[in-house]
Amino acid sequence: MLSSVLLQFPCKTSTRISQLSRSFFQFFKQVNICSHSASIWLSKMAMSSSEAKNQELSSPKKRAQVQPNAFVSLQITNSQVREKLKNNQKLMIENDKSISKLQVKPETFHFTLMVMKLELKSETLRTRLESTSADSHGFLESHFDLSKKALEESSKEVSKILSKLNFQFNLDKVSNFGKEVVFVTMGNEAEVIAFKEAAERVRNIFQDHGLPSTDSRSASPHVTLFKPSRGNYHIKLQPEVYQHLSAEATNCGTETFHSLQLCSMTHPKQENGYYHVIHEELLSHDSV
Repeated sequence: MLSSVLLQFPCKTSTRISQLSRSFFQFFKQVNICSHSASIWLSKMAMSSSEAKNQELSSPKKRAQVQPNAFVSLQITNSQVREKLKNNQKLMIENDKSISKLQVKPETFHFTLMVMKLELKSETLRTRLESTSADSHGFLESHFDLSKKALEESSKEVSKILSKLNFQFNLDKVSNFGKEVVFVTMGNEAEVIAFKEAAERVRNIFQDHGLPSTDSRSASPHVTLFKPSRGNYHIKLQPEVYQHLSAEATNCGTETFHSLQLCSMTHPKQENGYYHVIHEELLSHDSV
């Protein structure tokens, strides 16, 4: 049809229209190709977006995490060890004054073996935990009873493990988690292994009682010296804040443990500055 129309025009005009026709043909061809390519690209983008979303939802880090409100701990009670840990804090702050806001109070020094969520009797109790009765500390009786039983069993297992080390850890190494936490730990590998074994046993026992850990990461022994809190996350803890410390300074002494504690993160702290202790079990120093 196009050829019959072109025959009706003079030669030059016909040639010009023919050129235009070819141009239009190439243009629409390119448009079609681009449209097809764009369609493929958008399809791939949609698939990638969907896959990324699925990966995000399946990732443990992206899943909505249960906020813990209790933890099992080994408290630092040796006043000399606590004083040396406090002195390390002082030396680090002298090296970088900006981290003073991240300093952990010495009264709270402890090792954490696991964290968990204990259900409260009522959400309204979150705002009036000071007035809760001592029977279950504001927690559901079922959770409170289970946690007591689990802690009792855990203390026996922890006693067996720590008895091999005379219930002692030598705190002589400063380290860090990324740029967010600076802590003191043990340089002795046998002590580190013993701690991890104890923490694993505690987690398994609480899990068996229906009280799983809210943290899937393996336990790492540490007594926190500095960590960010609300409003201070912009302050970063560089390794340089402690790398200047001498071996003598970082050796904070030997801590002997006497009890295993279940502590609250939400109750007001005790008068001595330490966490509210929900339940405590003495470690058996007669364990074989």
